[in-house]
Amino acid sequence: MKILLINPPFTNYAGGVKGYGGKTAPLNLAYIASYLIEKGYNVKILDAEVHEMPYDKICKTVKLIDPDIIGFTSPTPAQEQVEELSALFKKINPKVKILAGGPHPTALPKRTLKESVIDYICIGEGEQTTYELLKELEKKNPNLSKVDGLAYRNNNNKIIKNKPRALIKDLDTLPFPARHLLPKKLYFLPPTKRISNKNSTTAISSRGCPFECTYCVSAVIWGRGVRFRSAKNVVDEMEDCINKYNIGEFNFHDDLFTVNEKRVLDICNDIKKRNLDVDWTCQARVDRLSMKMLHAMKKAGCGKISFGFESGSNKILKLMKKHSTPQQAIKAVKMVKKVGIRSAGSFMLGNLGETKKTMRQTINLAKKLNTDTATFFQTSPYIGTELYDIAIKKGYLHKNVKWKDYALLSKNPPALELPGLKSCEVKKTIKKAYLEYYLRPKYIFNKIKTLKNTRDIVNLYNGMKILKGYK
Repeated sequence: MKILLINPPFTNYAGGVKGYGGKTAPLNLAYIASYLIEKGYNVKILDAEVHEMPYDKICKTVKLIDPDIIGFTSPTPAQEQVEELSALFKKINPKVKILAGGPHPTALPKRTLKESVIDYICIGEGEQTTYELLKELEKKNPNLSKVDGLAYRNNNNKIIKNKPRALIKDLDTLPFPARHLLPKKLYFLPPTKRISNKNSTTAISSRGCPFECTYCVSAVIWGRGVRFRSAKNVVDEMEDCINKYNIGEFNFHDDLFTVNEKRVLDICNDIKKRNLDVDWTCQARVDRLSMKMLHAMKKAGCGKISFGFESGSNKILKLMKKHSTPQQAIKAVKMVKKVGIRSAGSFMLGNLGETKKTMRQTINLAKKLNTDTATFFQTSPYIGTELYDIAIKKGYLHKNVKWKDYALLSKNPPALELPGLKSCEVKKTIKKAYLEYYLRPKYIFNKIKTLKNTRDIVNLYNGMKILKGYK
């Protein structure tokens, strides 16, 4: 069987802001690909987003490859493209089987099957479910009811949702992502995360998050909790990337890299022990840091830490169950700056309970923190989250909302239409936040002072292009 895994196009079709997120490799597809390759399958990956491929070119590629199975990853903002492409693929080859996974179909498996020509939905973690599905499809009389974590139509066209799949206990048993199937030279980190001139990649050292933020989609796929790869396994992958692909910069996409101090210290110590010349970034919570950890991270090559501050209002932080405060944010940034690690902050505007006053508090906090870079997102009630459930219950989704409107940074109107706060006002405030933050004379002067090389200049230039393109 020939399997083609596709990362669907989003930016050119759904009003995304080009370049704000860099060009990120679809690690989820690369993990599934490596797992299937290890089992003996013929797998290819088509990243239509990074190639900026129009539908007709995607269809030509699919026709040329002629796969038996096509698998999509689908976050909510790209769901419309997944459904449209699936219909086109069925016209090319009515016998081709289409599998979709990712946050959106995981949260809405039955609806996704009902509203599209997609054949199968992988619910949650994808490696084992995809493999077991393929094994059944190879049989003369497949029994799909045996595949945990699968939704599908039976012979009577009835939609069936099997029991959930247990999560993989030992993540070290998974092979490293199949980066050799990806166009590595086309990927780059966003200007908010780029810290070196080295070839870069994304990586994850854990799956899941133990916290309960109402807006977070992590629990939709991984459940509530966190599973760790061992420190050795993580550093083995870094060394593998250095040796095979000449990669020296790593952006860890874990929801919360610093949740376990001992493991962070073990990773840092192993990097130093092997004398690896690497630079890396990660994400952290403001209440999950220590000076001991930060010093070890700095010595091991950590050049930047991203924080999800989200809001400058205690009221809003409580409503989103963030379990942190602006005061903790201020303390965390001071700690990071003291060690000499750069910082990045992300904020959300248009949350439940938001007002013009609370949005102003967020902008003021951002400027007070004065992180090296800051990003302001429109709050999105991703499908499957508590925020989405509340929005549905209270009727807070704007009229005629489309899947593409769920993007965090987009030219489209926000999906939420809150009482007393119009979505157009949120969009206007986000633009104001960017202008106020990045056009401060003090910020511009300090940024020019810290320009050390061409990478810093390119980062600054790309950041200004994004600011200009956001409307």
